[in-house]
Amino acid sequence: MYPVLVQTKLFGLLSTEWTIHTYGVFIAAGFLLALFLASRRAKLEGEDYQRFIDLGFYVLLVGFIGGRLLFMVANLPLYIEHPIRLIKIWYGGFVWYGSFISAALFIFYYSRKHRIPFFKYADIIIPYMALAHAIGRIGCFAAGCCYGAPTQMPWGVSFPIGSLVHQAQQSTGLIKYTDSPLPVHPTQLYESLVEFALFVLLIFWRQRKMYEGQLLVVWLLFYGILRAVIEQFRGDNERGVFILSTSQYVAIIMIAIAIILHSHLQRQQRQVAAMAKSPE
Repeated sequence: MYPVLVQTKLFGLLSTEWTIHTYGVFIAAGFLLALFLASRRAKLEGEDYQRFIDLGFYVLLVGFIGGRLLFMVANLPLYIEHPIRLIKIWYGGFVWYGSFISAALFIFYYSRKHRIPFFKYADIIIPYMALAHAIGRIGCFAAGCCYGAPTQMPWGVSFPIGSLVHQAQQSTGLIKYTDSPLPVHPTQLYESLVEFALFVLLIFWRQRKMYEGQLLVVWLLFYGILRAVIEQFRGDNERGVFILSTSQYVAIIMIAIAIILHSHLQRQQRQVAAMAKSPE
């Protein structure tokens, strides 16, 4: 756990220390890298490079708001009890699904408004979004948020005293207030590895896709399945709603959307192919 990357007074120029949090640095690095790579890919595919740059910064803003709002809704009692955490975004404070859903809806709106192909844009963006998410989850690990349940596996991670893990284990009675934190599953790294793997898969699949939107379908399906599995190892149980976590419900919806989209887009592709072969 390394939540603070830099603390400095800029050689005495500042009266108080300026703090740069590791979580924010990784989120920003992932986004900027994804924006650069997606814009370059868009140019290669004959799309407007500048439009992608503009779209990227809109998506950043919308995704930030969506991710923050969904986190607050899912953890409403926490914010009622500790309203100061509204501004403490370095504690994690985001739900990835909230960011993704709000960004996807905005891209759909943007594509309709500017008459651009939504599924083509989605296929350009989605591999690099997976890469950005993978990088961002390393930031989660550094911040100590999105942590896993206690484990005795050899790769279990022991977070320091005073960490979010330590506080949660104390409040739920897993340990006494004088005890050190129990080792937990590094679920942040599990998800990071999953997204890195999906990034590689999508890059290879890109040359073999059968229809526009297939990369989006592949990501929705595989990420939905794998995220639902990873949720079983999460330790921040306050995220639960009934028998499943909020993220597992969203994962199920993502899997269903992937199946429906695949059927629709594949059928549409066959119709286009059939029309192309039919005699005039």
